[in-house]
Amino acid sequence: MRRLLTLRGWEVIETETAERALEVLGDPAARIDVVLCDLNLPGISGSALCAQIVQVRPELTSRVILTSGDPSAAALASEGWPVLAKPFSLVELEMLVGTALVS
Repeated sequence: MRRLLTLRGWEVIETETAERALEVLGDPAARIDVVLCDLNLPGISGSALCAQIVQVRPELTSRVILTSGDPSAAALASEGWPVLAKPFSLVELEMLVGTALVS
């Protein structure tokens, strides 16, 4: 994912934990356009992370994309967040990121 997005000209900030992601997102100088968030994270869940992202950076509410290999994750799409089901193609990834950028 990182390689494709970088090749398309997007800068990618990758974090290993949800806590680190919140640190990055909490920096007002950090320019974040889209958030890709896996739902299956160690510690804090991906859905809990997304709820915190909305509080910390409300402008990103419509630009969060969830990823998951769990079929039940599709229910979260009803909350307004697109869910990229694993396995997904790079074309699907690029399309969703592009769509999020114009929203």
